[in-house]
Amino acid sequence: MHEALRLYFLTFYVVGIVVLIIRVVFASVPLTKVEKQPQGVLRYLPVILISVNWMLPPSAIFLRLGEIGADWDALRVLGFLLSLYAAVMLLWASNALGRFLVPRAVIFHDHTLVTSGPYHFVRHPIYSGVLALWLGTALAMLNLLLLLVWPAAMVGVSIQARLEEELLRAKFGPTYESYAQATSRLLPRFWS
Repeated sequence: MHEALRLYFLTFYVVGIVVLIIRVVFASVPLTKVEKQPQGVLRYLPVILISVNWMLPPSAIFLRLGEIGADWDALRVLGFLLSLYAAVMLLWASNALGRFLVPRAVIFHDHTLVTSGPYHFVRHPIYSGVLALWLGTALAMLNLLLLLVWPAAMVGVSIQARLEEELLRAKFGPTYESYAQATSRLLPRFWS
């Protein structure tokens, strides 16, 4: 089971990185008509987050850094289930965002507030999926290193989410406020 999960998570990350490069990075190189974006050093946060969130876990898996040699199958299954949640959220949210899926926080002149799909339940489903994938990887691989570094990833994602929310709040005002009150930031809210 352990080796099958190792192959599964390595494949997940490789496919994720390829999709990220093709769908997000190359597709958004000529960012036109940007109305607003973060200034200063925080504008580089997405590059750091993407690099760490998509390179550290597969590197740790491949190199077997931080793995605990134990037979805790319940944790491994929980980790696998978290990865399935991550796959659903990442694909669903990417589809719902469409052309607004770019690798940094920006507001376009013709930006619209996306509240359909997974955005009906959570304001940042991509970040929710990325964090679930990281935690799922740590649990499924019984990787102490990933488990210990996960809170730092959570802090970075929370800072980025807050930056994006400030941009959306400035663009959409009361409409965004109403939306924010009806949804949570990272954990899906299935009730009103």
